[in-house]
Amino acid sequence: MTFILFVIQAIAPIVPYVVIAGAAGMIYGYLQGFFLAWVGALVGACILFWLSKSVARDFFIDHLKDKYDFDLKNVDDTHVFWILLLSRIFPIVPTVLINVGSGISGVSNTIFISSSALGKLPWAIVYVALGDYFMKSHDITGTLIVIGAIFLVSYICMRLLRQRMPFRHR
Repeated sequence: MTFILFVIQAIAPIVPYVVIAGAAGMIYGYLQGFFLAWVGALVGACILFWLSKSVARDFFIDHLKDKYDFDLKNVDDTHVFWILLLSRIFPIVPTVLINVGSGISGVSNTIFISSSALGKLPWAIVYVALGDYFMKSHDITGTLIVIGAIFLVSYICMRLLRQRMPFRHR
């Protein structure tokens, strides 16, 4: 059942991933919780990727080529891999948009799966470990300091990355 929750969360993220992954760490412990969180999120991402690829890809590619004279088939796969990997590690763009955007833009299965699998690792490790640590720890102050430090470092990294992006959010 927990695995299905992760798959559903990746397709329709009603509950934040951090909540489900943390709960998995609390309930199942680190190793089993990590496996459920990582594989479940990856399977859900792949389902949404393949659905969008099969339903909307041809329309989207033709639209870009006709309207903007831009052919997505000329994009270098190495750049796509790194863009997707960094988008997963530094979650500036919602993961649903990454999954759908990758599908309709024609990203190869290999690039999508490999970049997603690697990019989802750090957050699955951190969130599940926090849940496991929180369940085993009797030191609430220490737990809150660890959680605060992780969120602070994440926030600083996202801010720095946004400042270096060629386009700005308004």
